[in-house]
Amino acid sequence: MHSNATTTPSHTFSTQADESLGRIAPLWPLSRFVAVNPFVGLSDMPFTKAAGVLARNAGTPLALPPSFYRELHGAGKITAEDLRRAISEADARLTPEELVAGLEAALKADAWELPRPPADLPSARIDAEGGARWGAFVTEEISKWCTAYFDGGQALWGFPWKGVPLFAAWRQAASLDRNPEMAGLRGWREFVRGLGDDPAHEIDRAAAALGLEESAATEVFHSLLLGIGGWAGHLKFLAHEKGLQGEQDDTLRHLLAIRLVYECALQNAFPSVAFTAPTCHAEATAPAPAPAAPAPQFLWQRAHEIATRRKLFSQLASLGGGRSGEAPDFQAVFCIDVRSEVFRRALEQVAPSGKTIGFAGFFGFPIEAVPAGETSGTPQCPVLLTPAVKVPSHGSQAELGAIARHKRFAGAWKSFKNSAVSSFVFVETLGLGFLGRMIRDLTGHSHPEQGCGCDVDVSVLPPETRVTLAAGALRHMGLAKGGLSKLVLLCGHGSMTENNPYGSSLDCGACGGHTGEANARTAAEILNDPVVRKGLLEQGIVIPEETLFLAGLHNTTTDEVTLFGLDSVPASHRKPVNSLAADLQLAGGIARRERAPLLGLDPIAVGLDGEVAARSRDWAQVRPEWGLAGNHAFIAAPRERTRGLDLGGRVFLHDYRHDLDGGEATLELLLIAPVVVASWINLQYFGSTVDNRLFGSGDKVIHNVAGLLGVHEGNGGDLKTGLPFQSVHDGREWRHEPLRLAVIVEAPAESIDKVLAKHKDVANLVANGWIHLFVMAKDGRVTDCSDGRGGWRPVTA
Repeated sequence: MHSNATTTPSHTFSTQADESLGRIAPLWPLSRFVAVNPFVGLSDMPFTKAAGVLARNAGTPLALPPSFYRELHGAGKITAEDLRRAISEADARLTPEELVAGLEAALKADAWELPRPPADLPSARIDAEGGARWGAFVTEEISKWCTAYFDGGQALWGFPWKGVPLFAAWRQAASLDRNPEMAGLRGWREFVRGLGDDPAHEIDRAAAALGLEESAATEVFHSLLLGIGGWAGHLKFLAHEKGLQGEQDDTLRHLLAIRLVYECALQNAFPSVAFTAPTCHAEATAPAPAPAAPAPQFLWQRAHEIATRRKLFSQLASLGGGRSGEAPDFQAVFCIDVRSEVFRRALEQVAPSGKTIGFAGFFGFPIEAVPAGETSGTPQCPVLLTPAVKVPSHGSQAELGAIARHKRFAGAWKSFKNSAVSSFVFVETLGLGFLGRMIRDLTGHSHPEQGCGCDVDVSVLPPETRVTLAAGALRHMGLAKGGLSKLVLLCGHGSMTENNPYGSSLDCGACGGHTGEANARTAAEILNDPVVRKGLLEQGIVIPEETLFLAGLHNTTTDEVTLFGLDSVPASHRKPVNSLAADLQLAGGIARRERAPLLGLDPIAVGLDGEVAARSRDWAQVRPEWGLAGNHAFIAAPRERTRGLDLGGRVFLHDYRHDLDGGEATLELLLIAPVVVASWINLQYFGSTVDNRLFGSGDKVIHNVAGLLGVHEGNGGDLKTGLPFQSVHDGREWRHEPLRLAVIVEAPAESIDKVLAKHKDVANLVANGWIHLFVMAKDGRVTDCSDGRGGWRPVTA
């Protein structure tokens, strides 16, 4: 018998297991992939301490190499004053000159010094002594079984043990698998057959067999989970989904047990290799590093943030707060997404008498959008929320038939493009039936669907529900106390691309990784409803009789806007709607020209519009658009504080007027929802940039879809967790810089403190340095910075 089968644990490691499981961030599946803060499980720690944990347990410096900062410093983008401020904030005992000298020394290896890992486990020791790759082999084996177990419909043959818990299912399958023994893991099947089906008990037995000390267990478990972070993230997502329904899911613990079993098996199979029982190094349990001695990369990173914000703060102050204009001809509500900043600026340029408004792209309507002919749909709201209502789509019999045919066509077409093997069978079976589509796709002349083609049916919602949703949306948009124009556009956004497993990452995060079309249609239908308007009037909210709400969708890949429901526009509004449509078309051209250089296109080329459109249809295009790359700030203030400023498509813009926020409910919602979602986006881009191996998804060119859940880089290995390298780098330089989000709010500091006191998770993001929170005065000056605990320090000009 093997040691894992006979070792009796003297105590339980459940507490350490819980702690390690809590550090894992959820990973949403491809069908609804959204930005996730990869450090969410560490956000109760200061940023620098969490970085130390990740450096030990995953070997990541959480910063770009020294050469990146050397280049910025050499170009004068990081000045000596920026370094001095970073040092002062950290209370470090250094001078800017010493910091520069340390950078020069680090350039010899172009790498930052990292602490030792918490444990020398069998897989690492065998690999180090014999030049093997057991660590990679174990990851591939676990991923193989997880792909089979959690397959979402891609596999031709179903996994036979899907009906039993993961650990028991894996044990059944692995006990029959000869692959590890063929690779050199002697006695594998016998070893697995000696296991039980209780993952908690097997974790304890494995820890005892490895000689693991309690003080080291959390760090060791965390390190092992980071090694299979993709699948760990998917299982954390499943637990999150169950949690929203008031249920529990413990499958992630099963994964930890499986990973530990492989270590024990390796220890048994290689008795000649001398193992050292994993112990906790002093720094693994030490308190946060003293502020006088932070790692140098974080001082350079902070100086970079200070330099970037210096420019932004100067821009804001230059407007002097701006001035409110006359009553606008129209109002256009766009998502706070950084890509909307470019389009809003362009629209205001061609239509200066109009006004744009920034608001979360689900428009305050947290719905489950049910497609025509279906009984369930997709959540169209931030992943931190649950849908409040179901909203179905409806259509004629002809439309429903067309949708059904399109779904069958799309499913078959997707299978063809995703599966290299089944494609041969596909072509042989259907012959030339899909030749037209292939030619259109390959020559850039296909027309991806933009819009669902069906109206939403809000009549299924009780009148009081519609009134409640409408009232909440108008109040939080600051439109409940008058000021509505004759025409109000609610413009959601989505990204139309081809052959892109990460397509939903370019859609609307506020809509759960989907386009905002369903939300815009729902909001417009409800706000145009006379019954709803009557109910709002009883609450003191007046929508003028002449006001028409119109739904639209901004295609962020091509900067085209589609307007919906044009056939039902009354005669009284046809002229302003046609005028708005023309302005949107002109604005799209301006936005495309601004984006063109970043895409490697000539902004004055005659065929620019066609080139941009072709990128969205090109199967081989790895950068159809840049998404939210470059994001670094979030501003919640009236639009006049930023109107006319070129913010480069790098700033989230949320309209907010404190004087209209009675009870400050909107301020609270703003800080606990849009700000948190923006921080998740910001930190996902941060992680995908500083360590794409660990927090990103590698080379998009060699991605293979796994179980319709995520992607592998190449033929196997772990699920990848974040954004492709091509989403943050253009092949020559970084298109995203790792800058923590600067949140700037025009509101009294004491009001912000009240919200932070009620919401500790948000307060921790600020206090621990995951985001930086500032207040802005009405003249546009950024005046003070929060410490997240009720303290404020002045911002130096």
